[in-house]
Amino acid sequence: MMKHATLAGLSRWCPITIALILLSLPLPAMALPSLQINDQHQVTGTVTDSNGEPLGGVNIIVSGKGQGTISGFDGSYTLTAIPQDTLVYSFVGFKTRKERVGERLTLDVVLQEDVMALGEVTVNAGYYTVKEKERTGSISRIRAEDIGKQPVSNPLAAMQGRMPGVEVVQSTGVPGGGFQVRIRGQNSIAAGNDPLYIVDGVPFTSQSVASLGLSITHPATITPLTAINPADIESIEVLKDADATAIYGSRGANGVVLITTKKGKAGKTSVEVNMQTGVGQVAHTMKLLNTPQYLDMRREAFANDGVTPTETNAPDLLLWDQNRYTDWQKELIGGTAYTTDARLSVSGGSENTRFSVRGGYYKETTVFPGDFDYQRMSLQSNLNHTSTNEKFGISLTMGFTREESDLLNQDLTRDALMTPPNVPAFINEKGNLMFPLEGTGMNNPYTFIKRKYRKEALNFMTNAVLYYDLWPGLRTKISLGYTNMTNDERSTAPASSQNPVLDPVASAGFADGKYQSWIMEPQLEYTRTWGQGTLNILFGCTFQENTRDRKGVTATGFTSDALIENMAAASDIRVETTEYNKYRYNAFFGRINYNWKGKYLVNLTGRRDGSSRFGPGKQFSNFGAVGVAWVFSEENFIRKGIPFLSFGKLRASYGVTGNDQIGDYEFLDTYSLASFPYHADIGLYPTRLFNPDFAWEQNRKLEGTLELGFFKDHIFLSIGYYRNRSGNQLINLPLPPSTGFAAIRSNLSALVENTGWEVELNTTNIQTHHLQWRTSANFTVPRNKLLEYPGFESSVHARQYEIGKSLFIQKKLHYTEVDPGTGVYQFEDVNQDGVVSSPDDLRAIYEITQDFYGGLNNSITYKNWQLDVFFQFVKQTGRNYLNMFSSAPGFLGNQPTEVLERWQHEGDRTGIQKFTQQSGEAGQAYRTARLQGDYLFGDASFVRLKNLAISYQLPVVNTPFQMVRIYMQGQNLLTLTRFAGLDPENHSYTTLPPLRVITGGVQFIF
Repeated sequence: MMKHATLAGLSRWCPITIALILLSLPLPAMALPSLQINDQHQVTGTVTDSNGEPLGGVNIIVSGKGQGTISGFDGSYTLTAIPQDTLVYSFVGFKTRKERVGERLTLDVVLQEDVMALGEVTVNAGYYTVKEKERTGSISRIRAEDIGKQPVSNPLAAMQGRMPGVEVVQSTGVPGGGFQVRIRGQNSIAAGNDPLYIVDGVPFTSQSVASLGLSITHPATITPLTAINPADIESIEVLKDADATAIYGSRGANGVVLITTKKGKAGKTSVEVNMQTGVGQVAHTMKLLNTPQYLDMRREAFANDGVTPTETNAPDLLLWDQNRYTDWQKELIGGTAYTTDARLSVSGGSENTRFSVRGGYYKETTVFPGDFDYQRMSLQSNLNHTSTNEKFGISLTMGFTREESDLLNQDLTRDALMTPPNVPAFINEKGNLMFPLEGTGMNNPYTFIKRKYRKEALNFMTNAVLYYDLWPGLRTKISLGYTNMTNDERSTAPASSQNPVLDPVASAGFADGKYQSWIMEPQLEYTRTWGQGTLNILFGCTFQENTRDRKGVTATGFTSDALIENMAAASDIRVETTEYNKYRYNAFFGRINYNWKGKYLVNLTGRRDGSSRFGPGKQFSNFGAVGVAWVFSEENFIRKGIPFLSFGKLRASYGVTGNDQIGDYEFLDTYSLASFPYHADIGLYPTRLFNPDFAWEQNRKLEGTLELGFFKDHIFLSIGYYRNRSGNQLINLPLPPSTGFAAIRSNLSALVENTGWEVELNTTNIQTHHLQWRTSANFTVPRNKLLEYPGFESSVHARQYEIGKSLFIQKKLHYTEVDPGTGVYQFEDVNQDGVVSSPDDLRAIYEITQDFYGGLNNSITYKNWQLDVFFQFVKQTGRNYLNMFSSAPGFLGNQPTEVLERWQHEGDRTGIQKFTQQSGEAGQAYRTARLQGDYLFGDASFVRLKNLAISYQLPVVNTPFQMVRIYMQGQNLLTLTRFAGLDPENHSYTTLPPLRVITGGVQFIF
């Protein structure tokens, strides 16, 4: 194990910084403002817009005090104040206004429209915030209002299609299932490509601590982010280019996702209740053969093969009911999933002290038969305090989530597609399982319903940020974070769920996992203005440690199924897995930003990283970036020459980030326990060779972007180009068998390039008091290419990749036709040697990737009504239905109706070969087409009505409520596609597709 001392050299000066911070927090700084005693009087008034129309719902607070009110439907308001008070009026879409009370008893206010307010929008960039107008890096953002309109349980689902350069693919429609996130493509050949997740300043792991039940939630993409309630999120920012990510060093190579939770706001204490319920179903099913069509297929297959059906090879033809029909898609995945989402929040405070407490309960069942569900209970709290002199501030955030899941531990989607339509009942009259498919390689899907799976996961995360202004312009700050995740699972396979003919043995699996992480980041920030220029300098260091502990046990030999959840009742207990990993990370980071007149901006960021995943001499590396921007719309000649151009900016960046997403201890020589004892002793055997020479992957990022605003930013356009080149690839290099090891971790001087164009367009089409219509769109054209690979022809990747082409290519045999004479699939003999074989005849035909993708949103508000319509579109190539059915048409097992267009007679020309039920010429041709041919690839493009939300705010005059809103929301409502499978998004046949979800709810604020 790496000793902590190996990273000590990096942090030599950090204790001095910490001591300086701790000594700079005098208690008087925390003193609350003193009370003022003056004569109070009532102030009344009306809030209107520039056209004289009343504005209801305007937030009016007394500056510096925890009191306030909201204007009524007619714009009127009443509150108590003293002459020295200042009233602050704020409303979405209008400029904030302040008015001193004085001796006035009536105070009428006119608010001015603030179209898009680009110059005032502040974007979270991680270690600092920046105004949208002055941003030099590439940062995409979605806000709480965008998230709240979507009936989703995972924050990642809210990002789909809404950000350029951010590809989010849902892996399964099962509750708690996984997502794959790629920011500007795949950079690494073999190391991790996941982005860095930061929640309220604390790194959040993207790896699950679960061990069991992963087959239902898709283990390759499962993420603990399901523990975060989307309703608690204020914003999600995605950092993409070098200027935005280099300050995160090695952790930012694949982009950074910043999640900021909601905070309390100054003003009257507000209580919010939000309750919604809904239903979800599989949006599209495949057209499969009915019983007559299926039986005709089977008989024709036997006839084609010249084989006589028997009770052994054709029970469906000779033993089973020829008139029985079961729609297995309807039976196994055709149910209705019910969702319940209830939230309660309390927030408020003064300008100096603000608080927020939010609680939530979420429950979702499944579309599978049986009573299975996923539940999440969450509690989120935040406290912010600023001293009267505004020198001292503290922010405390705490989040706790409990997840409970009793999902069946097997997805039934594959069974729903392949089970024969006339198979006898799987459950008899007594409720016992029957096994009519035994010996066919197919399962009784109801066995999984009788097997119990239970998971309990706890997630606790807290963050504290303290700052103190030592003197004007110099601020010292420290950020402290802690995360604790635990996972307890059990999975049972009782004897009653197995075929009694096979002498079943009851078994159970027990697993627990624990993940702990702490981080400490002291920082110093200096800001100084000289004339028309402003300099900002940030310096800090990071200490971080993660530990992961997992254990898994299998128990067998239970005397009764009733005791199967009690490990002590098992006669045989075997430890399957035991794992403990510790990861340590230290870093220095810094930023220098200079802003001249708000027109010329330079941003320099850098970081020196140290990681315990690399050996001596390779643990440290330097990363950095430079970003520049020119706000040319501030130039006088532009203002005079192009008066309709309200904003214009050119920005560019270049820098280097890194990647250490490999396993822990991979540079060490390691040993594992032998599976079987020798003379009652457990032995050890070597599993990895010592190799301290491999080092960080490096990703060099280049970007240029043009941003334009027209007609007071009613039209805002952004066009950007990026180029990322990732080298020094971390791979497992194969070793000769004589070494006794399969591979060794090593660096490869291959170079992977990701390029692309990103376009964003935001327009304000109509802006009146009663009617507002806004449109936003984004469009991404990504490209991926393997530029260099020394020694490629003799490498292990020679059959998989090709220089100059994408990492997503599929090198397959090229399908040409169905032979009109034999009715069998034919493939191209590329080298003309008379034999179609691999690898000589493999050729790169298809790239299984996205050609372009994006989204289009329209938001329309009319008086108290609001309508939001969001479309997601993707142009991509994927796997068609052939990939979904492992056996050729004619074997025992259902097929799509497309197979009815098969070859039947000599001279027929069609794209489907003849039916067969054996591994002869036709059977082998189908297997070749499915596993080695390009016949299974096709268009998987789609346009999807991803989200539709409609709401109405009820009048609340003369009621105790500030707002009452009723709403309906829909997700995945309509999909337009030529894809023949269940869903084109992930084109999988083994996992449940994303569900069509419709919910309705009501929101109260009082």
